Amino acid sequence: MIDRKSAISKVIIAAIVVVVVLGGIRLFSGIMSKGPVFDEQYILIPIQNLMEQGWSVETAIDFEETKGPAMIWPYAFFGKIFGGSLQDLRLVSIWSSIFGVMVLSWISLRCSVAKSISLIALGWLLLPYNIVFSEIVMGEVSFLLLSLLAVAAFVWGIEKGAPQSRRYLAPMLYCVAIALALHSRIHVVALAGGVCFTAFMLQGKQSWPWWIASIIAGLLRIPLWMRWGGLVSPEYQALHGLGFRLESLSYLAAAMVPFVGVFAVEGWRVATSKIYIVSAFIAGVLLVFIATPDLSIPEAIDFVSANDRYQGIAATVSLKFHSFQTVVLALLAGVGLAGLVGLWHCREKAPIICSITFWSLLLGWLLYSLTRGFVFDRFLLTWSFLLPILWVRVLPKWLLSIQYVALAFIAVWLIATWLT
Repeated sequence: MIDRKSAISKVIIAAIVVVVVLGGIRLFSGIMSKGPVFDEQYILIPIQNLMEQGWSVETAIDFEETKGPAMIWPYAFFGKIFGGSLQDLRLVSIWSSIFGVMVLSWISLRCSVAKSISLIALGWLLLPYNIVFSEIVMGEVSFLLLSLLAVAAFVWGIEKGAPQSRRYLAPMLYCVAIALALHSRIHVVALAGGVCFTAFMLQGKQSWPWWIASIIAGLLRIPLWMRWGGLVSPEYQALHGLGFRLESLSYLAAAMVPFVGVFAVEGWRVATSKIYIVSAFIAGVLLVFIATPDLSIPEAIDFVSANDRYQGIAATVSLKFHSFQTVVLALLAGVGLAGLVGLWHCREKAPIICSITFWSLLLGWLLYSLTRGFVFDRFLLTWSFLLPILWVRVLPKWLLSIQYVALAFIAVWLIATWLT
């Protein structure tokens, strides 16, 4: 274990990297002169109502948005302290990203990834969409901070040689973080499953506190579910809800490529048997041809009728090939699932982090077969936030360089699209 003084300095270095990059983008990209972008036009409404009309049941709970109170409240509270304007609210996202990378760095140090903290911080920024969401008012960055705190509590609780008191204190802290994240967005269910499966792999029957903590956190979301009558507020329930749809799996399999596609290569290199990677690739290709998502984009959002919509990097790339878009999407889905299986083959170098990420992605992906409504690539970000540690810890330098160059290209493209 790295000494405390050195650990603090490394965490600070990671924060400085993010501050410099995000500060530079904020000053020189043009975002300071832009009005609402991405989904800000919708998210700003309940936040501004809270700041202008004050806190009440109507403004703090019965608002209309796909995000929960744990996202809306902090932006309204801290945003008003900063000044209350759109640019002030965007500062909350920047600070969430800074604190997020600090927690990520702490986790990496606890898991003995003591070197290349700057590369991990860079990887945090290069996670698809994360650099853009760190500059605007979106729910992902604050949600990732809560998710990171939950993982930090887990890592702290299962550390070898930890005092017995942590056996109960750590799950309690984890429960609080998961419950808060669950009141931001439902995606944290997959992370809780990933933590529980990892705990069982490491501790067997002694992992019961983590299961109990996850169940309690889930039960705490029921009152809001009952009040809203669904996963999201009533106005948005045509866009997000429960159902059955394989097309979601097809699309999200393809969307995994920027996140875990690189592990198809590394997994192939280290696996003693290639059969699972090959099978995953074939399954991904066949899945798209069996359940082909419609990538066409309606001109307007229909808030009344249930409708499907698939958007993001995978859709944009596939649509560029016009009549071959299904073939391209199928190949991407094959690589995406092969990368997910390849990630599992790479778990020896970082077993805890790799296991949490693998199970979270797998469970999150499978859960989307039980949903209807919108499916975006950026949903995968909610389960991929530990990947910067794995990229640095697992990938050889040449493969890490290729991954970072590809992610940098995506980041520049997204910055040019949304922030300039």
